[in-house]
Amino acid sequence: MPPRRSTARPQRLTVVLAQWCPHCVPLSTKHARTLARRLAVPLRILDIDRAGDSRTADRMVRAFGDASPDYLIPQVFLEWSDGRVEHLLTGFSEQVARTARAWKDLLGSDWLQGITEGQVR
Repeated sequence: MPPRRSTARPQRLTVVLAQWCPHCVPLSTKHARTLARRLAVPLRILDIDRAGDSRTADRMVRAFGDASPDYLIPQVFLEWSDGRVEHLLTGFSEQVARTARAWKDLLGSDWLQGITEGQVR
């Protein structure tokens, strides 16, 4: 059966990060810009070290992401027109190369291809 078409559309890509984190800058900011362009949505960066951003970032991670008292960054979320928020990626604390691989897998995924073609999988 072919994937069904959805009326919901991607609205915004949000990345929770810190400027000092090598998994975040420049690695995740670069890939997030690429992903936002492919999805044709605005990119929002929430820096956990900025007071206004940190409250919003903490709420988003607690509600939709990989939450813990000292959560891992980056975390990436796709916000949809129907109000859904989808957690797409959490960085790995072990090695920057593992986070880079996660981005490569996401950017090359069938899921992303289906989204850009307007299909729900």
